[in-house]
Amino acid sequence: MKLIPAPAKLALVLSGIVTLAGCSLGHEDPKCIDVRPSYPVRYATDRISPAVVRLDIVSENFQQGQARSERSIGSGVIIDDQGHVLTNFHVAGRAKRIDITLSSLEHVRANLLGSDHWTDLALVQLDMDEVHRRHLTFSHADLGDSSKVMLAQPVMAVGTPYGLSRTVTAGIVSNTDRTFDESDIDGYETGWFNNWIQTDAAINPGNSGGPLVDLRGDVVGINTRGMTTGNNLGFAIPIDVAKDVIRVLMNPANHGKVARSYIGVQLQPLQDFEKFYDIAIDKGVLVASVENDSPAAIAGIKAEDIVLAIDGVPVNVRFPEQLAPVRRMISDYPIGSDLTLTVQRPGKPEPMTVKIKTEKLESVITEEQAISAWGLSVRDLTRAYLRDNRIPYTHGVLVTGSRPGSPAQAAEIDRDDIILKVDGKPVTSVEDLQAAAEAWSKNPRPIGIDIRRGRGQIFQVLKPRD
Repeated sequence: MKLIPAPAKLALVLSGIVTLAGCSLGHEDPKCIDVRPSYPVRYATDRISPAVVRLDIVSENFQQGQARSERSIGSGVIIDDQGHVLTNFHVAGRAKRIDITLSSLEHVRANLLGSDHWTDLALVQLDMDEVHRRHLTFSHADLGDSSKVMLAQPVMAVGTPYGLSRTVTAGIVSNTDRTFDESDIDGYETGWFNNWIQTDAAINPGNSGGPLVDLRGDVVGINTRGMTTGNNLGFAIPIDVAKDVIRVLMNPANHGKVARSYIGVQLQPLQDFEKFYDIAIDKGVLVASVENDSPAAIAGIKAEDIVLAIDGVPVNVRFPEQLAPVRRMISDYPIGSDLTLTVQRPGKPEPMTVKIKTEKLESVITEEQAISAWGLSVRDLTRAYLRDNRIPYTHGVLVTGSRPGSPAQAAEIDRDDIILKVDGKPVTSVEDLQAAAEAWSKNPRPIGIDIRRGRGQIFQVLKPRD
């Protein structure tokens, strides 16, 4: 019998080439083909599985001005011995109650620490008092390095699809830098500041928030979305993006939010425009549009300007996948920072410098809240919402619905109305409106409501119910 040295044996095991009893290496008999899982897949599964959890979520969904409970299921991964769980914003970012099932099948309550819809990430923490009181144990995953993920690299997606127990699907990385054009999930903007890892490891509903791991069992991404029409095409947030978000959300001073800067420009790749603008290939990014009254507009930036550098750092966006890093570069500046843009303007021979002071980036939509006394659901109004709906800038609160039979419905306050004033006093936030409603509840009486509807303004009277 031919002896195989120990290192060679190990190499055979690691490559999954293990002979079956009665078969010799290289034998072509179909009965001798090894169909057992390869060692690396089993090793990675054993490492990651104890850290994967199921999240049962109760959230609020507003309909006709009132909140209704909504239940959903997602996945997550424990990332440290303090019980922090990383998952998606669209899984837990609006949760009112979170119950987690550990790998031991024990259930434990958890709390939402923070979320960031721009990257579709949320950070949850196990109720550690309950964990210690019940003497529960758990394992945590190791976070890898997504910058080292390679095309065609084997990966595994782990989670609880369709509410099933832990499931592992395997595939390869089919793209390391996939981009989506300013997409959204449930109306919240996402993916503006990162590209995605694309894989053919199946990601189904319920897999969201679970880890994408390499064959060492290290987390290289967070599974986020699947494309049902794309033959199991799935997408994960690179773990290096998540690491930055985790650091911010773990800091109590940030109140569970990631603050980002904004200057008010829409950027576009320069591919196929180099000759038209007579500019060198691989140099600069095109300003497609400038938002009215934005920091960029105030500083004098115009559509068709070409940004060559930001604070002296050259930028190059010839292809769509190069856009996210430039957007992120701007957004990472502290709010209120002074940026110096080097700009080439069509028809001008020399580049010019433009100084811009950043403002806080706002979402089109914000958290929905109920004004129970009046039967309204409302959101804070943002500049982004006004921009997208081509409404002149104004302060106010956006109405998202009214309850049948409520004072608000009787006053004919409708969805998409913007409440400007209550009883002659300006309203600038949901908190203002809530305070006005609470004061009214103590002394119900007819009061005037100034409303912007479409391009006009109307006056309605809100009365107590008979």
